[in-house]
Amino acid sequence: MAPAKKTAAKKSTTKKSVKKTVKKTTPAKKSPVKKVVTPVVTAPAKSRLNSKYLSLSLVIVGIALLTYKVGPWFVPAIVDNRPVTRFEIWSRMEKSYGAQTLDDVVSEYSLEAAIKQNGISIEESAITTQLESLESQFESVGGLEEALTQRGLTKADLEKQISTQLAVEEILSDKVEPTEEEVQAFFDENAETIFQGQTLPEVKDDVINSVKDGKLQAAFLEWFAVVKEETNVKNFGL
Repeated sequence: MAPAKKTAAKKSTTKKSVKKTVKKTTPAKKSPVKKVVTPVVTAPAKSRLNSKYLSLSLVIVGIALLTYKVGPWFVPAIVDNRPVTRFEIWSRMEKSYGAQTLDDVVSEYSLEAAIKQNGISIEESAITTQLESLESQFESVGGLEEALTQRGLTKADLEKQISTQLAVEEILSDKVEPTEEEVQAFFDENAETIFQGQTLPEVKDDVINSVKDGKLQAAFLEWFAVVKEETNVKNFGL
């Protein structure tokens, strides 16, 4: 019977040791955790001012660059720090030449419309022929390009003028052909001046062209006066 008592004693010991172990491993009571508040860092006033100045500087630089590029278009001259604006120039030119310029533009548009209504179209080859003739005429005075530059014209301006001239000649062709009487009369009137020492057969082509030019000018003025009357123009003035 003695061995049975020992076993019971061992079991009792095991239970006690487990209880002790549980007591030892039980976590200690946690202390409350304090919230950590992170302070908001703000930029100093000086830094904000610097950024504003930087933005303003960039704007000023941008305006300066823009003025450098397009400034002469708005202010073509400065006299003792006083700017001469293009608007001022335009205003003065308008007062002096505005009415005449407006009339010229209205006449130009009216003429273009009349040519279009007559269905006239000038071939490029005809314009080229006239340009070549003018090139030879101005060759002795520096060439056609130099003549155009002196007159403030471009080659495109000249080509447009030639096209208009040829179109008008075609419209009025039946009114400008000179008669033999007109040719003889023109030669007789200028025999002592333009055609001194020459006979009519020698200069007949020149005489015919001169008579045609005079008749064309007279016929054009008469025809174009009618064109302007019939053109719908709303002129509001300047």
